[in-house]
Amino acid sequence: MRIFIAIDLPEKIKDEIEKIRKGLRGIYGKPVERENFHITLKFIGDVQPNIFEKIKEELKNINYNKFSIKIGNIGTFGDRVVWIGIYEGYEDIINLHNLIDEQLYKIKIDRDYNFSPHITLYRIKEIINKKEFKESIEKLSKYISDDILIDRFYIKQSILRPEGPLYINMAEYKLL
Repeated sequence: MRIFIAIDLPEKIKDEIEKIRKGLRGIYGKPVERENFHITLKFIGDVQPNIFEKIKEELKNINYNKFSIKIGNIGTFGDRVVWIGIYEGYEDIINLHNLIDEQLYKIKIDRDYNFSPHITLYRIKEIINKKEFKESIEKLSKYISDDILIDRFYIKQSILRPEGPLYINMAEYKLL
């Protein structure tokens, strides 16, 4: 089973992100589907059922208060990925990630060393028009969301399919 830990986003925010993603120009590739917008807290990968059960149990020990974030600022990871970042609440997401990382390290799940919270919008195969692409990012970067309450996170299963991944919530963890 291929799993990761993530924060889901409200439907209204997914609608806004989808409008932003549709505004990207000058690129060819794979847009992330609206229903798949999320903030990954930790990618784990393939695990056996017994390890999955241990992960589920360990995450019950996470105690962190609810918090709010705002998203904004469009960026890229090289010429491969377009993302929208965390405009406010970045420290809380980092802190929650670090708690998860430390808890799972107890059961020999490797720590993350280059965690950068974001929401993936688009996986680029080719930049067709650099100028148009750059201009669309500059224009779309003016967006800053309203407050988004973060009051839970999930273990998600990722099923890879030709038409795109399917993410299924396998366990839910409420924040304090």
